[in-house]
Amino acid sequence: MTGILLTLVYLAILAFTGAKNPLVALASVYRNIYVSFLIFVIAIEIILSLVKFPLDYYGDFVLEHRFALSNERFGSWLFRKLKAALVGGILGAILLIAFYFLLVNFPKIWWLIFAAFFFVFQVVIAQLFPSIILPLFYKLKPLADNELHSRLKSLVEKFGYRMTGVFSFDLSRETRKANAALTGLGRTRKIIISDTLLDNFSGDEIEVVVSHELGHLVRHHIMKGILAGAVVSLAGFFVVARLYSAYAAASGLPIQSLQAIPFLALLVSVFGVIAMPLGNSFSRRIEHEADMFALSATGMREEFAESMRKLGRLNMTPENPPAWIEKIFFSHPSIGARIKSALNPDDPVVPKTSEEGAK
Repeated sequence: MTGILLTLVYLAILAFTGAKNPLVALASVYRNIYVSFLIFVIAIEIILSLVKFPLDYYGDFVLEHRFALSNERFGSWLFRKLKAALVGGILGAILLIAFYFLLVNFPKIWWLIFAAFFFVFQVVIAQLFPSIILPLFYKLKPLADNELHSRLKSLVEKFGYRMTGVFSFDLSRETRKANAALTGLGRTRKIIISDTLLDNFSGDEIEVVVSHELGHLVRHHIMKGILAGAVVSLAGFFVVARLYSAYAAASGLPIQSLQAIPFLALLVSVFGVIAMPLGNSFSRRIEHEADMFALSATGMREEFAESMRKLGRLNMTPENPPAWIEKIFFSHPSIGARIKSALNPDDPVVPKTSEEGAK
């Protein structure tokens, strides 16, 4: 939360004071308007990253080591952060150039076209993530446990899906936290399991965790999430565009002016904060659906509950956080709520089926 507030204050300072003027002057040296825009935004982001670095260092490095969650030395941690910033910067630059091109050339409907572009961009990234982006950060290798591999492959195929394979990835070189995912779309789809999960969970517990991830696929949660995000983004861009146009007109600035861009960034950030509880509420609902699917597909209520307890311990997740914190900040139901649902025989589960989903 502190990082969010710091970002909003920083953008407000840029938007309403002359603090942005040196950055505008720096960017304006370049005659190409798109290069100038990128330089301006990159400069803003670099300064923000430096301002937030002490918070990131304390929260992501100091505290992680204090609670024995992290295995990284400072150099490795910093290198990972820089690599993530580089990859994110490249992807962000694509979005930024598309956005600014639309802002300059379609000033009345830029928000509508950009919302459509953003939707397509998310689908493309979902396709590329398991094959191109994920290997940049982790070493993926085929699961060595043939029995578990066959077990998980059979589970997925029972519901009519095909995988490129089941893979483990070396999360232990960073942390003792555990995770699993079913990533990709179509032909790029694969199951990935962290080595920390393989080392600390039984075969039954791993199967029920993967069943949860399979639930997202069978219930089409990935595409539902992208579509829901597209609707929220469209509404957000519409509101932001109206407020931004009014601000630019009142300030006597064209909407593509670098002087006005920090206010646009502030509007987008404020909308993101307002929309966060709504997005988390949607996420918690589909996570619960995936839990219920896992219980239906495996029938392993005790194993599911134990896997949640282990994940809570490994990830240092509070089992029963205050309700208001869960509603605003949690993208998953609390560990306590998930265990309660798993062990409650009266809680309905998703009916079993082997005919759902796309082959």
